[in-house]
Amino acid sequence: MYKQYLRQAWQLMRQNRFFSTVYIIGTGLAISMVMVMAVVYHIRTADIAPEVNRDRMCYVTSVSFKMNDNKGSLNSGNGPRFVKEVIYNLKTPEAVAITTMSQIMPFLVGDIFMQVPGHDEAPKVSLMGCNDQFWKVYSFTFEEGKPFTDADFQSGMPRAVLAESLARRLFGRTDVTGQAVLINDVEYTVSGVVADVSGITSDVYADVWIPYTSMAVIMKNMSDEKEGSAGLLLSNILLRDAGDLEAFKAELAREVKRYNTTLTEGQITVGDPVSYADRMVSNLLQMDVKTTYIALAIVLLLFLLVPALNLSGLNASHMQDRIPEIGVRKAFGAPRGTLLSQIFVENMLLMLPGGVAGLLFSYVLVFLFRNILLSSGIFAMLMGTGGAIFLSPGMLLNMEVFFYAFLVCLVLNLLSSMVPAWRAVKVNITDALNG
Repeated sequence: MYKQYLRQAWQLMRQNRFFSTVYIIGTGLAISMVMVMAVVYHIRTADIAPEVNRDRMCYVTSVSFKMNDNKGSLNSGNGPRFVKEVIYNLKTPEAVAITTMSQIMPFLVGDIFMQVPGHDEAPKVSLMGCNDQFWKVYSFTFEEGKPFTDADFQSGMPRAVLAESLARRLFGRTDVTGQAVLINDVEYTVSGVVADVSGITSDVYADVWIPYTSMAVIMKNMSDEKEGSAGLLLSNILLRDAGDLEAFKAELAREVKRYNTTLTEGQITVGDPVSYADRMVSNLLQMDVKTTYIALAIVLLLFLLVPALNLSGLNASHMQDRIPEIGVRKAFGAPRGTLLSQIFVENMLLMLPGGVAGLLFSYVLVFLFRNILLSSGIFAMLMGTGGAIFLSPGMLLNMEVFFYAFLVCLVLNLLSSMVPAWRAVKVNITDALNG
């Protein structure tokens, strides 16, 4: 039966080439808008090296220190004292990566330059301070050397891991383990070189990584209750299982309560830990997670409804011309369900080429506007702190994305074709035969 539907659909497409062309183009444009969102969402949430455990990641982003007697407060990220006495004591996580907050650091330390001692070239670089567990949470590819050790981190030794492109720019090669570099005139020793990472992996993107314990701007307030609690660090938590988030929140609350008993100048409150997806969505528009999801849902609905209404009008005009044909089929006993199925299959045959064209066009749009669509947020895009974004075929070509494209075709078909089709098959046989 469906073979016959397909044969008839193909004949109709050949007979009504103008209608078919307009329908396919309209479908392609509509689907491309939706698929841009789907491709971007996939790239932002799928595991992409070095961020290979995005589904198990959560973040402690905000700490607020309120002074006793309402003498003031400080709202910021994680301070080094808070990290040491609270975060490192948690048992629920598999591992904890602590990083500097890349969007705030430029305001505090200014531009960061690196050079080889005795050389004039001193390029501006993106720097990230981190702990030794950072290299366990994230899967970097080491071209040379190795990450700095726990002993290096604990002692605050000036060790540095360089991105491959930076190593080649400074030294002309990558086998530079043990070489000295100057970071804003402070000497560091290279411990390893890693393959470049894309700005898409915003949790880890940098040109150079150093122990945050070697950074005076981080550690100078270690003992201070206020600035040691609320500071410039971000806690990236790797859970043992994606379902452990609530257990982690409960343990964190207990540790915060215990930590507060050790303070004399004030008390801290900690913002709720958020999953990777929720953090990504909230950073996108710099709004809370719920509001951002609502905004995206409205946009998606408009991207589906507006073209569906346009295509529905096109279908209604086309179905009007086919009413005599439908009347003949009804006269020979064809039930409404059979007629609707036929129309559905015919429209799907038109939808699929449009879907393929729309998907290909969405890839082109994502590639051309990647710096806007795939930056770590509006703020990062405006400030230029999101990093260089490059895409690989593996990031774009994925069965999940293909499924999204087919699903959009299916929904758009149902929205645009079924109402005109239902109206057409409801026409009584006499009126249908009379046109």
